[in-house]
Amino acid sequence: RDVTRVNEPLEGNFEGIGVSFNMPNDTVVIVSVIKGGPSEKVGIQAGDRIIEIEDSVVAGVDMDQNAIVRKLKGPRGTKVTIGIQRKSFPELIDFTITRDKIPLYSIDAAYMVNDSIGYIKITAFARTTYREFLQALDDLQPLGMKHMILDLRGNSGGYMDAATNLANQFLAEGRLIVYTEGRSHPRENYFAN
Repeated sequence: RDVTRVNEPLEGNFEGIGVSFNMPNDTVVIVSVIKGGPSEKVGIQAGDRIIEIEDSVVAGVDMDQNAIVRKLKGPRGTKVTIGIQRKSFPELIDFTITRDKIPLYSIDAAYMVNDSIGYIKITAFARTTYREFLQALDDLQPLGMKHMILDLRGNSGGYMDAATNLANQFLAEGRLIVYTEGRSHPRENYFAN
């Protein structure tokens, strides 16, 4: 299960309600709502505090983040009811969310800096990164992109084939991209084509 949880962001999707949160002072505060996800569809907003999940109080209770995630996540099509505290509303607001597949994207931003320079920020090398990168190129080249800033700051790594496919776009045919070698594994070279 732990391997699945760690790999989910690299695979490009998972099933759940589509929020990220943190827990200052033992209270679940929603940091962001994934665009097009189930929580956004019912009106959950960044800054909302989750006080109850299925009538169980989770605010101010000594419950770790993984336990909260287990309560919120679940198979596509199942429902979860949460009680939200929102600024300027005195009462708790109940939302029933139908869990669904949540798309995750590894390209955070793609836009033109000026008339000829494009900017693409890649946060991880995930299953979908190469496809997302090609789409970003298709979007930016018609806008006049002749140069590119490829921002890998904070990139957490990920799948090697995603990284090598990306490097392949920038290197001449026959150039060595990377090689792997281990004690019981002979050297294997990956060349640009």
